[in-house]
Amino acid sequence: NEDKKNITDLKDKIDVLNRERAALERDKTQMAEDKIDLENQKVHLEAQEVYLNSQIASARNTQNQLASQLTGITKDIANLSAKEQQILAAKAAAAAASTSVGSKEQNGGVISEGTPSKTSGDFYSFWSYGFPHRVGMNQYGAYGRALAGQTVRTILHSYYANTTITGLDAGTSAYPVPEKIKVDGYGWISFEDLYLKGIGEMPSSWSMEALKAQAIAARSYALNYTNNGTKSICPSQSCQVVKREINNGTWQAAVDATRGMVLTSGGLPITAWYSSTHGGYAYTSGDIGWSNKPWTKRLVDANSGIGNFSDLFNNSYDKSSPTFYCDWGSRTQYNKTAWLKPEEVADIANVILLAKADGSTQKHLSQTDKPNPDGVDTWDENRVKNELSSRGITSFNSVSNVSIGADFGSGRTTTVTIDGRSFDGQDFKSYFNLRSPSNIQIVGPLFNIEKR
Repeated sequence: NEDKKNITDLKDKIDVLNRERAALERDKTQMAEDKIDLENQKVHLEAQEVYLNSQIASARNTQNQLASQLTGITKDIANLSAKEQQILAAKAAAAAASTSVGSKEQNGGVISEGTPSKTSGDFYSFWSYGFPHRVGMNQYGAYGRALAGQTVRTILHSYYANTTITGLDAGTSAYPVPEKIKVDGYGWISFEDLYLKGIGEMPSSWSMEALKAQAIAARSYALNYTNNGTKSICPSQSCQVVKREINNGTWQAAVDATRGMVLTSGGLPITAWYSSTHGGYAYTSGDIGWSNKPWTKRLVDANSGIGNFSDLFNNSYDKSSPTFYCDWGSRTQYNKTAWLKPEEVADIANVILLAKADGSTQKHLSQTDKPNPDGVDTWDENRVKNELSSRGITSFNSVSNVSIGADFGSGRTTTVTIDGRSFDGQDFKSYFNLRSPSNIQIVGPLFNIEKR
């Protein structure tokens, strides 16, 4: 009996140990899953950090990253503080939130038909070409190229250098895509039949060759981002916009027609960046401060040469885009437009003069209608003029004539001339975005001025 009791006790203890072991195994499995989720979150946070940094770089459009690379000329740039850069990045990010072409054509920041007020007097606004980053495929450009009769192969090789399109280029076979992909908030879903067919990055009413180009770019981007399906991807504009419901039949047909077609470099899928509207020009990823990739390229994206602003409107493949040429931002008190009074343009010019004359004044020169990012007092237009006067510099009280000089080979504004005094175009953009009121901004390297 004693032996039976001992055996029973021993079995009970074994049962307890087995249950504890099973619980530990479950905890171990859960910890492993939590670790994977944390790693994925880390990847996404890092991706968001890269995205934000890219917006800062694009917002500043610094001469040492764009102008010097495009022209080989190094010039002085705005020495903005980290917090001032954050202000510019926030403005750019706010605009970027509305730039996906999406399932229908959108109007971005266009307010071209607005008028500043019914009062007399001149007003000025600064108009940018394209948005946001101008790297990789130009979606409206792909649309324009398709309408011009170009095939998907021609379209993609126009925007991506040193690449092979598997399953499309001669001598290549289809790429072995994963059956499923993990999407944040969705879980594991079919890569081709749910994820790709749910992509909402281009209007499905567009030409089939443009849709095919978008499908291949989206497939390539997702495979690169997830390392061929081993990592998860977000469903938002920070990655690619994907909806829970699949897109319509035309888009589904484009996905089906391009199965196995992937843009590759060295046998691996590329980060096939694309954006809504290039404004007539494409840049390398290094030009805008991103990691330089050999498949990105500089491109005059037009059906013939561009020598002036008129050529841009007539020849650019993406000229039909609503964000091809527009001003960005608005103020309620000026009929929700981005127009500025002559005195406000003069103030921006004075800010540049003062910052160039004395870099220690920089932190006092941000926009006056928001808290100073560095926690110091912001100098208004009269204080700026007084500071210039104390340094023997003649300030602007108003402006009567503003003109633009541009390099149409590289697609950037080189000079802004105000009443006979010239400013470097990219410096002007940086200080304009820092000083201009509300969310008014210049969003690209090439911009023009309008007077009304």
